[in-house]
Amino acid sequence: MGVQLNIKDEETVRLARELAAEMGESVTQAVRIALQERRARTPPPRRRARVEETMAVVRGLQDHWKPELRDQELSLTHGDLLYNEDGSFK
Repeated sequence: MGVQLNIKDEETVRLARELAAEMGESVTQAVRIALQERRARTPPPRRRARVEETMAVVRGLQDHWKPELRDQELSLTHGDLLYNEDGSFK
């Protein structure tokens, strides 16, 4: 026998069997299609949230190590944070 999924919730089993019977397909097909349809309707995890979480950590570190930069925009160029205009360390 192939891979198995053991569902212990009676209501879920009843719904899967009911749907399969109504659609004229196997329980496996009914569950697979239902899961595929739900997945298609659900947006993927948002990368933006992870970026915002990372930036919050970076800002916290910035506040800790360089409090004088607290309300400044973060620069993508490390030189802006490390060096003065003449090239010396800040």
